[in-house]
Amino acid sequence: MKEKLKIYADFALVSLLLISAIFIIIYYLLAKTIIELRDLPPSFLIAIVCYIGAQLLKQLLHKKRPWYNWLYYLGLIAIVIPLPLFSAQGDWLLTLVRFGSIFLLLPPMIELFILSREVSQLKNRQGLEKED
Repeated sequence: MKEKLKIYADFALVSLLLISAIFIIIYYLLAKTIIELRDLPPSFLIAIVCYIGAQLLKQLLHKKRPWYNWLYYLGLIAIVIPLPLFSAQGDWLLTLVRFGSIFLLLPPMIELFILSREVSQLKNRQGLEKED
């Protein structure tokens, strides 16, 4: 039972991560000027806080962190870079933020794949136990 609860909690956190990451990526893809990268709407900031909170909860649930969970730091760095660079101009900053924000999507996608494999293994185990 504990294993099922853990898997459900993981799916809920991964879903929150995916939704937040997609929202962040779409915002950056739709941004046309550097000013839009600096004047962030409250909904965008809430998505970032939700993403960070979900990552912190995952750290509390799992003592061991796989290699792919460290990728989201690259995404966080990419979305923070435009804030201190007030005088930066050019498309390089937009490109950097757009590609960097993709790193927010990679860990939850990998985690979703791994969780789906765990669920199928759990179902197979339960099926074998019922036959015995």
